[in-house]
Amino acid sequence: MSAPEALAFDMYGTLVDPIRIWKRLEQYLPDEALHIAEVWRQKQLEYTFRLTVMEKYEDFEQVTRKALDYALAAAGRELEADQKDALMDQYNDLERFADVEEGLRRLKEGGYQMVVFSNGAPRMLEALMDGAELRPYFEEYVSVDEVRVYKPSPKVYQHVAERLGRPIREVRLVSSNPFDDIGAEAAGMWAAWVDRSGGLFDTLGSPPEIVVGTLTELADALEVRRG
Repeated sequence: MSAPEALAFDMYGTLVDPIRIWKRLEQYLPDEALHIAEVWRQKQLEYTFRLTVMEKYEDFEQVTRKALDYALAAAGRELEADQKDALMDQYNDLERFADVEEGLRRLKEGGYQMVVFSNGAPRMLEALMDGAELRPYFEEYVSVDEVRVYKPSPKVYQHVAERLGRPIREVRLVSSNPFDDIGAEAAGMWAAWVDRSGGLFDTLGSPPEIVVGTLTELADALEVRRG
């Protein structure tokens, strides 16, 4: 390619850690906070998949709140309305991973066109871009809310390529979520898996050509590819 490929970064689990919200949950439910946080995240994703299959749409903030209600009910616990509101507010102020600043700095210096590309609703992404201090590294964010369908629908990957003004084969998704990487490649996009958990890749597909543990490793891998 005459110019570096464009990079579209997933937000939740790739740039910021949604599971760390358990620290806030711990204030209310100290014995079950981590488990509830994990179920909350799992159900959040499941709801997006189900809505997509049903060809229905609710924005990510609504989906996230309903997933929290499910996680609490599954644990047989309840929280006051103001406590749930505080947890939702925390979702807009998640911690970024330790490697993010250095990795993004190196990639930006490498001349890559970069955007955040997320299931997150615009209001949530606005807050996270500021709270996690991500704006200096990205041209903009692209929310699936613009097409009202969730990852891994091919429509969302095609949409982000259009927003970048690039052919889809000149765009690489950077995500820690295997379903996202598989979806991107099925749509004709390149992908890089940021394996933050040391876990298994989905057996529905093969890992992409680039597998790294951190964004600094991603910068190294892309530098090698460019020669």
